[in-house]
Amino acid sequence: MSKKRMISIVIIVVIFIGGVAIFNGNEFQSTFLAKDKQSEAPVASNKVAVQVISPQKAAQGEGLHYKATLEADQEGIVSSKNSGKVISVLFNDGKQVTQGESLVILDDQDIKNQIKSAESQLEVSKASLQKSEASLENTQRSYDRTKILAQQGVVAQAELDNAETSLKMIKADIASSQANIQAAQTNIDNLKTGLADMIIRAPITGVMDGKNVSLGQFLAPGSVLGKVKDISVIDAAIEVDQALIQTIKIGQKARVKLNEDDTNNYEGIVKSINPSADPSSRAFKVKIQLNNEKLSLRPGVFAKVMLTDDVKVQKFVIPVALITGKEGDYSVYINDNGIVKKLAVTVGNLVNNQAEIKSGLQGNESIISTNLNMLQEGDEITVVSE
Repeated sequence: MSKKRMISIVIIVVIFIGGVAIFNGNEFQSTFLAKDKQSEAPVASNKVAVQVISPQKAAQGEGLHYKATLEADQEGIVSSKNSGKVISVLFNDGKQVTQGESLVILDDQDIKNQIKSAESQLEVSKASLQKSEASLENTQRSYDRTKILAQQGVVAQAELDNAETSLKMIKADIASSQANIQAAQTNIDNLKTGLADMIIRAPITGVMDGKNVSLGQFLAPGSVLGKVKDISVIDAAIEVDQALIQTIKIGQKARVKLNEDDTNNYEGIVKSINPSADPSSRAFKVKIQLNNEKLSLRPGVFAKVMLTDDVKVQKFVIPVALITGKEGDYSVYINDNGIVKKLAVTVGNLVNNQAEIKSGLQGNESIISTNLNMLQEGDEITVVSE
């Protein structure tokens, strides 16, 4: 074989071996890349992708606001203690009266006649007592003499017994007359009290309200004729949710306005907090006492109360759309390490689609803001953005 032919054969073999190596290399590379791409393929998951937001701190105001109803601090019932015909009515609703002032007068002629009769009976009893007391002195002396004579044997025992009986009868008459006098005097005192009650007076100082009496009306004992309301001090009654009641204290300061446009502020303090909540609303009734010397505030009027907290309660703001539930049972969904958690909140004012959260949030929660209709408490989630 020639040298030239030998070189050609070697070249052909080298080329063949190189081609096989290149082919195998490309096949290996393709296989490796395919496996690598397969390893990068996404793994199927049931987690819901969500976005979250953080609650924003609300501008710290002067306190919490509540709707209130104004009430009289004290209320006295005007009622009749006796029966009788009304002969005079001395008041109308709205009249300012003082304690003890005459309001209604009843016909008292019958009770005056009873007093005269009782006084006559008293005089009879007194006269009877005087007569018995005069006889007592003579009867006592007669008994004493008879007793001495009986001891000396001058008179029989029977005569002494008769003298003793006469003495006992006189003493009994005296006791009876004294009892009659006491009874007659008690009756007179009661009648005079009843006579005084024929003038029905104001139980307290205040403003008349709820008039329920007219001339000629016959009243039975206990008839309610109206009310006297002391409005020199007014109470603003509010209802406080159970989640916030611990933030309110007796003596806490408050300000009251009749409406948003009212330029007058009435200063007050928390007067009372009901010890138990209303069974339906689960709210506590709280009363704020206001000085009303000018009588510009009236019972039954609606007002707005602002409690100025000594310890400020931090409130937060979140979009209204993130709140679920109904009034009294609001909540939000938060991310709790990849698990949906339902958190109860108390909602306050709503402004520009933003809800004030009075309680329930600490400020560090991640509140779920998307796909809320796909979530339930306990679901697994993936946070895609904040």
